[in-house]
Amino acid sequence: MRQFKIAMAFTGIIIGAGFASGQEMLQYFTSFGIWGIVGTIASVFIFGFFGFVIVDMGHFFKAYSHRDVLSNVVSPVVHRIIDLFLLLTLFGIGVVMVAGAGSNLNQQFGWPVWLGNLICVILVFLVGMMNTEKVVGAIGAIAPFLIALVVIISFRSLSTADWDIAALNADALNLTSPLPNWWISALNYTSVNLTTGVATAFLLGGVEKDKKVARRGGLIGGIVVGFLIVLINLTLFATSAQVASFDLPMLQMARLIQPWVGFIMSILIFFEIWNTAMSVLYSFSTSFINPNKKNFRYLLLVTSVAALALSFGGFTNVIGFVYPAVGYGGFVILGTFVYSWYKFCIKQKNYEEKSSVEPTEE
Repeated sequence: MRQFKIAMAFTGIIIGAGFASGQEMLQYFTSFGIWGIVGTIASVFIFGFFGFVIVDMGHFFKAYSHRDVLSNVVSPVVHRIIDLFLLLTLFGIGVVMVAGAGSNLNQQFGWPVWLGNLICVILVFLVGMMNTEKVVGAIGAIAPFLIALVVIISFRSLSTADWDIAALNADALNLTSPLPNWWISALNYTSVNLTTGVATAFLLGGVEKDKKVARRGGLIGGIVVGFLIVLINLTLFATSAQVASFDLPMLQMARLIQPWVGFIMSILIFFEIWNTAMSVLYSFSTSFINPNKKNFRYLLLVTSVAALALSFGGFTNVIGFVYPAVGYGGFVILGTFVYSWYKFCIKQKNYEEKSSVEPTEE
């Protein structure tokens, strides 16, 4: 049960404004047509591997923040550089999530964008006042429901689509992407999402006492994320002519099935957007003050208000600018973590093997 909780929390971290709405997928994969589908299949393996690695590192170092890991695996100079990049990433993605919350409620209900943004940051602040384990539980609570609805909508749309591959591929290739080709796009996409989630994923491992549970939870969560990427992109590939012009194409797809399906989808997307906003803004704040200290609430409040103020740049525009920049920088950071994980795991394994064969003193 605990590994399922970790897996859903990991999934909840990654499924944010662009992912659950389909906007990320549209720009990163669907726009490359058939080759974009190949990129999504590759992402299943990448997310599964990194889910395992990152959560395992969090468990190994009993991390509450990415700084708890960095301080043990890199030099002070490299620590400061990566720390600054991750902090900017956490806050930048938080802004994207808040913007996505406003777009979601505006598209479905016609509410002012600012109102959806405000509701999102209020929920971030209120839930952030709970203890860390309850925050982790809240982050993963909505993911199973959204996964189920995404699967239903996708299979419904795929079963009724007109599968003229050449025509669908032509429609997809008419879309624009901020990336130059499909394989760089696939790598950049996994990088930006993993870099965004790495701080909270460390926390997932840090609060779990059993190493095997932590590892399995991270692995399962990564595979679930990859499966959803494949499914959502296939659905967008089959329906891009009908939904690509909307900020939240998956929401529009749900509305085309039935208005009540769109209503449920909008609520779930909103809470998944909030999930990611919660995880990144909470992790940003815990990097400066321990969440158990009284001053933490003031920092979280300031962080939330700042994210709200910067969220009015437009959801689609913010994704197209922030995400590629984070993805390119994430290549180096994720590579550093993989090397450090390998290094420390080998040392730990050798130590355990040595301890098991050494004779005990009488």
